[in-house]
Amino acid sequence: MSDESFSDDEDPSPGRSSADLSPQGRSSATIGARVGGAPPTTPVRPALPGDDPTMPTAIPVVPAEEAVGEAMVWGPSVFDEPEEGTVFEPGEEVRPDVHWVRHRPAWGPLPRWGLVAFAILLTFGVGYRLVMDWASDQMRPESLFGEDVRFVIEDGWSTNDVAAALGVADVVDNPAMFRQWMRCPSALRWLIECPVDVEYSFQAGEYVLREHLAFQDAVDRMNEGPLPEEVITVMLPEGLTLAQSVDRLLVQMPAFAEDELWAALISERLVWEHYPEDLPYLVVEGLLFPDTYQLAEESLGDELDLVTRMHRQFLSVVEDLGIEQRSADLGLTPYEVVIVASLIEEEALIEDDRGRISRVIHNRLEAGWTLGIDASTRYAVGKTAGEPLTGEDLASESLWNTRVTSGLPPTPIAAPGRTSLEAALNPTDGPWMYYVRTDEGDVAGAHTFAVTADEFERARSVCVEKDLGCG
Repeated sequence: MSDESFSDDEDPSPGRSSADLSPQGRSSATIGARVGGAPPTTPVRPALPGDDPTMPTAIPVVPAEEAVGEAMVWGPSVFDEPEEGTVFEPGEEVRPDVHWVRHRPAWGPLPRWGLVAFAILLTFGVGYRLVMDWASDQMRPESLFGEDVRFVIEDGWSTNDVAAALGVADVVDNPAMFRQWMRCPSALRWLIECPVDVEYSFQAGEYVLREHLAFQDAVDRMNEGPLPEEVITVMLPEGLTLAQSVDRLLVQMPAFAEDELWAALISERLVWEHYPEDLPYLVVEGLLFPDTYQLAEESLGDELDLVTRMHRQFLSVVEDLGIEQRSADLGLTPYEVVIVASLIEEEALIEDDRGRISRVIHNRLEAGWTLGIDASTRYAVGKTAGEPLTGEDLASESLWNTRVTSGLPPTPIAAPGRTSLEAALNPTDGPWMYYVRTDEGDVAGAHTFAVTADEFERARSVCVEKDLGCG
């Protein structure tokens, strides 16, 4: 576009202003000329054949020497703007023959509204995820493993009464949500993952439940019905050593004799085909499955009968898990898998840590490192979980002290449950070589997992600071 003006004697073509392109005959680009100078001339070109007689031949042009430039107007009107800082100097007035044009941004308001919409959606998504995670934690808690609970449902109790009593006994962590979970109203199905159109009715009587059960697990256990009144129940939790199991049985079964019970524990009935031949004597540590057993009245004084049942239950569980084939896939024997499971059982305090502790054990075995597991050292020196270890304990020369002896201990160190056996067979993928309890994420019992020694030392300092048993 040219900013030159032209006179009557010149060819008008080279000096055309942008008004030649405007049907109104006024310039749409040149907007400011100094009002103090001479007014611009309005040249008239000769009429040409084919011209519309209604169109003006006078073309208003701002001379080049007076042209100020093109103004881009982004607001509603430039006349709303203060004169200060514009193309007009003080004392100048707006030219009546200047045509103002408002130029809008190419994208208009779309980018701004797009950002607002994105922020709203992001906030909604984060909030939704937090609510869903909270609801899932209530239905499937990750609390520390609870103790067995003897729970009684009285005659005439409604499901609301049962839910409230389960909350008082800490069997479920949120009884109000448990009630809604059983009702499963359509308005809450987006939040609560619950079975639809299920009617719940629980028989009155005594049940053996556990603290911090998932909603479905609590219902499944109560659906099995109450214990028969004439049956004696024996409960052996996971993680007990053989000696601890004997003590527990003698308390629960007054008719048992201690010497007869120890004699039953070396019975040939407890032999397992995968028991290592190089062990000089039979040790059934880890080969009696921890569970709740119901005894008929006639077997209350039969130590061998109960011990045999516990061993058969162990055989049933490991066969169900496919331990023979899956252990071979890991390069271990079935008995070695039980040893790994016992270490996991003693070390893990929350469910989510089992698979990762298993991975650390497998990684250290593959790297040829000592395992350095305190639980095995306590077993070696005859201490139980929670008892502090001395420097002498840590340096003790024992095949079970994995701080000084490489590889696995020669036997299990406790009775592993099904979840620990599964974790031993299916370690979580990861490069971790260390773990230490830090109650990470404010979760009681949670461990921090580390790849390098430096990472481990930083996590260990947290353990020491929180006084969680790291010295």
